[in-house]
Amino acid sequence: MSSARNAIDSRRPAPTPPPYPQGWYAVGFSRELRAGAVLTRHFMGREIVLFRTASGRPAAVQAHCPHLGAHLGRGGVVTGENLRCPFHGFQFDTTGNCAATPYGSPPPSARLGVLQLREVCGALLLFHDPRGAEPSWEVTAPEQLDRQWWPVRHATLRHRGHPQEVTENSVDLGHLTVLHGFRNVEVLEPLRVDGQRLFTRYAIRRRTPFLRGSLPLEFDVHVDGLGFSRVELTMPTLGWQVRQLVLPTPIDRDRVELRLALTVRRRGRVWAGPDLLLQRFALHAFVSEVRADIAIWNHKCYLGRPALAAGDGPIGRYRKWAQQFYQGDSEFHVADNPFASPEVS
Repeated sequence: MSSARNAIDSRRPAPTPPPYPQGWYAVGFSRELRAGAVLTRHFMGREIVLFRTASGRPAAVQAHCPHLGAHLGRGGVVTGENLRCPFHGFQFDTTGNCAATPYGSPPPSARLGVLQLREVCGALLLFHDPRGAEPSWEVTAPEQLDRQWWPVRHATLRHRGHPQEVTENSVDLGHLTVLHGFRNVEVLEPLRVDGQRLFTRYAIRRRTPFLRGSLPLEFDVHVDGLGFSRVELTMPTLGWQVRQLVLPTPIDRDRVELRLALTVRRRGRVWAGPDLLLQRFALHAFVSEVRADIAIWNHKCYLGRPALAAGDGPIGRYRKWAQQFYQGDSEFHVADNPFASPEVS
């Protein structure tokens, strides 16, 4: 018998990509930010403040007043269309301009930093660019807060990780069987990319406690950058349509706040009870499956050159697509790009 044994691979795991890639990232849901509300959120290693004016206009601004540094989320209040500082009463509009002070004319330097904010599918999205550039693209998604869909239910989780690895789950077909126990995974439409967007569609069968055998499900996946994924889930045998949102947002260099949202399409004049029961059950199942992923993410290392296998799905192509969200980042150089691993077909 040969005494040769496989040596332990001494190569260190590749460093993770820069923690704050370009893109649109969720900091909450529209229903959390009512008119007159002021919220503090963690975003890309800092605190920011959200507020909504009396007329319903939302804004995201730097947390501290440029006058003498008071935290606007700790005692700040909405006054009409402005956010009022709790320290000296300076007021700021949604563009960051100082609109009023108790002293008369505002000083020219009294201006708040403002982040670009959009409301998409009931989520509050902020744009981040490592160079401070303005948004060069928008999230494209249908409006869901209409009469065709029930109000969104959502949950928020925190874990150690990176938004790129969260979004990678949408193309990692191999883990669907091993980790989640899905059966008969079938690609209905292969991965397609279009600029900052990525699309794919696949089908699975899943065991449920309510039906004999397994339930066929179809997933139509739409990804906009690394922070916004929309999954249109169809249950053909039950006639139900479910919309899932997967919204990972970096809150510091190694932690992600992951928002999960789900809504169900109304089925004509059918009594609301079955739809709402499905929505509650589907969100519970959705969160349960993601918790299984989090148990892996919390302890895994990042491999810049993974040993990809044919059954993994198009992970290599996904990672090449993801490169674009680090262009211009001072910590990331394309020549040393750890994502440049060949794709396994």
